[in-house]
Amino acid sequence: MPSPDRTPLGRPVRATHASSTSFRSSGGRRAPATMQRHGVRPDWTYWNSLSIRISQLPPQTTTFDLVQFFQQYGRVVWTEIFESQRSAIVRFSPPPSTPCWNDRMDIEIDGVRCSIRAVLQPERPPEQVIAAGGHTYSARLSIKPSKLQFGLLSQPDEFMAMRTVENTANDDFVLVMDMKMRRIDIIFSCVIEDPRRSEPKLKHPSRVGEKESTSVYKARIFFPHLANLLVLNEDESTFSVLIPLQSPPMFFKKGDNERSHSAESNRWSEEDTWNRTVDVVYDTAWLKGDSVSLRREHHFVDIGKWTTYKITFNNYKPNISVWETMRKALQDCNVTIQDIAAEGLRTVLATKSNFWELLEPGATGGNLALLAATEEISLPFDVRYQLEVCISQGYLDEINLSAGFLRKLTDLSRARKRNRNRAADLLIYVAESGGPGKGDDARLYPKRFYNPESLFTDRKALSHYPELGAAPHCSWVRKVVITPSTMYLSTPNPEPSNRVLRRYALYSDRFLRVQFSDELVKGKIFSSPNSTQANALFNRVFRAMSNGIDIGGRHFEFLAFGNSQFRENGAYFFSPTDHINCDQIREWMGDVTHIRVVAKYAARLGQCFSTTRALTDSPISQSIEEIEDITHNNWCFTDGVGKISPKLAEYVAKPLRLTGKIIPSAYQFRCGGSKGLLVVWPNLTFNQVHLRPSQRKFNARSTLLEIIKPSRFSVATLNRQTITVLSCLGVADNVFLELQRKQLSDYDEAMEDPTKAMRLLNRFVDQNGVTTTMAQMISDGFMRTKEPFFMCILQVWRAWSLRLLREKARIVVEQGAFVFGCIDETCTLRGYREPGHTGNQEAPSVGPTTQAFPQIFLQVPTLGASPDDANSYMVVKGLCVVGRNPSLHPGDLRVVEAVDVPTLHHLRNVVVFPANGDRDIPSMCSGGDLDGDDFFVIWDQNLIPPERNHPPMIHEPLQPLEIDRDVRPSDLIAFFVTYMKNDTLSTIAHAHLAQADQLEGGPKHPRCVELAHLHSNAVDYPKSGQPAHLRASLRPTSYPHFMEKPGRSYPSHRILGQLYDVVRKVEFHPNYTGAFDERIIRRFALTDDMLTRARIIKRQHDRALRKIMSQREIGTEFEVWSTFILTKPRVGSEYQLQETMGPIIASHRERFRNACIRVAGSREPKILYPFIAAAYRVTWEAVQAAIHEARGELTADQSIPLMSFPWIFEQELGRIANLKQEYQLDGFPEVPTSSAVGEEDEDDEAEYERLLGLGVFAPTLEEADDQGLSATADVGDSQALSADLAGDAHLLTDPALLEEEVIALEEVETGMDALGKLMGEDT
Repeated sequence: MPSPDRTPLGRPVRATHASSTSFRSSGGRRAPATMQRHGVRPDWTYWNSLSIRISQLPPQTTTFDLVQFFQQYGRVVWTEIFESQRSAIVRFSPPPSTPCWNDRMDIEIDGVRCSIRAVLQPERPPEQVIAAGGHTYSARLSIKPSKLQFGLLSQPDEFMAMRTVENTANDDFVLVMDMKMRRIDIIFSCVIEDPRRSEPKLKHPSRVGEKESTSVYKARIFFPHLANLLVLNEDESTFSVLIPLQSPPMFFKKGDNERSHSAESNRWSEEDTWNRTVDVVYDTAWLKGDSVSLRREHHFVDIGKWTTYKITFNNYKPNISVWETMRKALQDCNVTIQDIAAEGLRTVLATKSNFWELLEPGATGGNLALLAATEEISLPFDVRYQLEVCISQGYLDEINLSAGFLRKLTDLSRARKRNRNRAADLLIYVAESGGPGKGDDARLYPKRFYNPESLFTDRKALSHYPELGAAPHCSWVRKVVITPSTMYLSTPNPEPSNRVLRRYALYSDRFLRVQFSDELVKGKIFSSPNSTQANALFNRVFRAMSNGIDIGGRHFEFLAFGNSQFRENGAYFFSPTDHINCDQIREWMGDVTHIRVVAKYAARLGQCFSTTRALTDSPISQSIEEIEDITHNNWCFTDGVGKISPKLAEYVAKPLRLTGKIIPSAYQFRCGGSKGLLVVWPNLTFNQVHLRPSQRKFNARSTLLEIIKPSRFSVATLNRQTITVLSCLGVADNVFLELQRKQLSDYDEAMEDPTKAMRLLNRFVDQNGVTTTMAQMISDGFMRTKEPFFMCILQVWRAWSLRLLREKARIVVEQGAFVFGCIDETCTLRGYREPGHTGNQEAPSVGPTTQAFPQIFLQVPTLGASPDDANSYMVVKGLCVVGRNPSLHPGDLRVVEAVDVPTLHHLRNVVVFPANGDRDIPSMCSGGDLDGDDFFVIWDQNLIPPERNHPPMIHEPLQPLEIDRDVRPSDLIAFFVTYMKNDTLSTIAHAHLAQADQLEGGPKHPRCVELAHLHSNAVDYPKSGQPAHLRASLRPTSYPHFMEKPGRSYPSHRILGQLYDVVRKVEFHPNYTGAFDERIIRRFALTDDMLTRARIIKRQHDRALRKIMSQREIGTEFEVWSTFILTKPRVGSEYQLQETMGPIIASHRERFRNACIRVAGSREPKILYPFIAAAYRVTWEAVQAAIHEARGELTADQSIPLMSFPWIFEQELGRIANLKQEYQLDGFPEVPTSSAVGEEDEDDEAEYERLLGLGVFAPTLEEADDQGLSATADVGDSQALSADLAGDAHLLTDPALLEEEVIALEEVETGMDALGKLMGEDT
């Protein structure tokens, strides 16, 4: 009988086995005990695993109780309790050595002895997996190594073993291959020596060696992470397998058995005993006060750095047999395995690099040789930062970076030439090169430069020059991704700016955008509110935010986080100076000291980090007047919405460079501490803005009007949640299936029929308006000519649409719109009335009064018309469904009546809600408001549900958590990490989707209604600080097949399952061999000088685009250009990614349009059009040269030239193609050799100098100061700007003068941002 112990709840458990009861198995065989007494081994001892079913369990039994009792018989690997049946399953693997089941067994829980019954279950057939090659394998294969070595490749043929672990504990030293989960686990045990034994100067409060004990670790490697394996035949007795990983795997440490059980879970597995770890060190307490950096010391295994594993096995026949099976299985899973002789890859002893000591003069430790070396090495921050970019991304390794390399880098940095720091340029070349990638050197680590000093004789590396300057509204952003084991730095990239970056532009290189992520193979750090398994990950996040980050010799401290950043586990850091620190920046952002709710405090600061365009170039300021909110019955009908004058709205639209002629009806904005939506109303004059109290959140020093995005039309789409809700409200399955069938047919036809494609693109307008642009490209004839870039864009649109149709049930509703919501300031529309209401109407209804539905107003483009055509708009009339995403409750979708109100005709592409009634409509739609929320409106009568206006959800939000003192930065950090751990929004949404598919009534089932309330709490968590707790009983035990969840799945026959089964997966394969459009190629006779200039700008464009692709992990340029991204982001939603990519690619185009206009010399068509044709021509030349070199077959796997450069002028290309003038060339020109169109040569270097003189390339910060460019980022508020202009009233009337003056009065950009001013305004 086992000794008493404690459960997780603190109660004793004691168990006894009633051995007097005999047991006879089925089939008349002898009982196991009898068989064993006769020396016969029972059959069950040969099984892979053995399960017993326990019945008659007391209600308070936990998984820990069962495991604690049954582990006396063998290794328990899994147990599950079924509360309703008072039963459980316990599984052993391997089977126990003696029987542990009987008709009666006594177990004592919480001081009470109970009798239970245990029954042996039939043998589970060995689980097998069929691999891609058609071969069948056991689901789990294992082999025991004799030795494990962690290290790196110091040279292509040299493995440097940094740590060797011998197998001294046979049971805890094994390599396990799980074919079902497609992964390898390397389990090893070790005793970590106290580092003070070798470095006595180290300080620690414990006695030397006190914490030296055996620990068990596990490295988990997923098959896609395995590119190449090498098998080395060391000698006759051993062979080794070398596993080179491009990034660190996930690491785990074996934890305490008791802590792995949760009182809230009825299921436990041995996997729960493994806890994530971020360090393999003697004592993690030593790291508690350390900042995060690439430099890591005193690690037993540096898991972030030593990513090459050498595993040695004894040459026993069983080992060889198992390995050969593993080898064949891995090859079937597309893992390349090569056999090489031992001398082909030498193993060398570890050598400690002194790289970091050379960079840090104070870290030489008294070493005179090092001290002398460091006196010659002095790298500025931008060079050191870029050097760490190369190290973090695997292009360079400290082991190869000598003092000689750093001295040469220092000399190159000191030899600055005009605005070029050639050392930084060289390192940017390394980071953007993709690596040497040639010969055998590239077989394992194709990115690595093993001989960095050779870069100083590489002409391409030395001639690499800086990027073009950013667009005026963009800032150069340094981004760092921090993972559990390391961090990844990115080369600075221009991105749309925000208020803080604009204000402190002088210190732009001291801002750092940080994102916390799991290892690259995993992606997002998932929350784990009821588990301690991932606590090490959250502790690392907390340590980074509390202790800061060290990069390039600077220390970066936590500043704050934007609201969208927060949801994606990101934040801004800042490196203080003697003149400015984080506290001062936060103080400037606004007065939020009155807020005692930490979550709300963080959200208010987050407003300052919204991506916006500030109206610094408006010649008039806004005159702000406060007006009252409209409230009824304690419901605010105007929550977040204000008004703007038509004249000011016109000025707002100009810098947004909208493609259409229509001034948007509304703008999502920030202004000081106010936020929300501004809607155009004719009764406001000149520069008036009306704000409401619901929009004012705090007081801020900034008074500039900042625009997030304008209102625009996009088509309404259904998704899994809305389809589920509509189905439960009575919409028939065949309605959805018919919509999907027609959509699939339309996509197929659109690939061949230009008329069909153009009509479809104009109807299926996306949120970035790309489909409208594509429709115009068809009108310009690019589909008729099969222009290759356009055909790729068309194909990627189809692949993106079909993927979302399959994975998200994204069905386009042509008779629908997705738009901002605003309020009826005229109080004309009829509002919502509670059932049975008999009170007087506050406003007359418009049209027939027999309807009881509330009214809306909506004016959108007619079906198939472009949103840019002001003459093709219609007013929607009749019954509609209105809602927001996500909609989980049956009452979230409201049936309303759309009516025509002449006084609202000035409003387009917004849905106007009534300002009267018992309750506002937006709050009934998933708790929406009018501060920029998007609403879908559907007037397809087949989708109007028979059950109309199910009672809306009455949600009582959780009370926000307040503290009794001022909020501190440490509170923000604690809330950030707590939110990461406890955020259950996606978990609740998935649980609701699965339960709604399984339960009768779907979303109406009480369990789903409870989940809908929990979902609302989870949505409010970022502002309330109160997490939503998902009970175990609300979690699904299985998932429908359309959710594609691993593990327990069942075929769903409900509507979502039917829709999923219809759509097949479509892969996108770019076609690079199509014929370019002769209408552009032959249009102009182009000079060599113009073609040379176009090639240089193209190279700059392609560099910038590849950076976007790399940093956003996007596969092709066609996805970037269109924003139709085919890969799921590691962090955040696909909708958010598309929304983010819109302004990024728009800024990219603007940046290079301006450069081309500057180089061409004018925006006049007769001058600009030939240069655009030259851009198209050099792109054609590059593609033809690549096709010739590839012998006619170009694939995405090859290093292919990009084709999107000329398409930054997509409208102008259409005009050039359709010019009514004769071609200047008789035919296609000859294709030049690849060397002529390839990399820059000495002539290009000279051309670069000429372009520099034109101001195309941005000056450095120092040069900007020398030229007298003020670095004050804020010009001041708009009122001061207006006052400056008051004395020159003629500027307000002369457009030509106004344009010049506006450019002069814009915020003065510094550093790399000066390009925008030098190139003028794009039209």
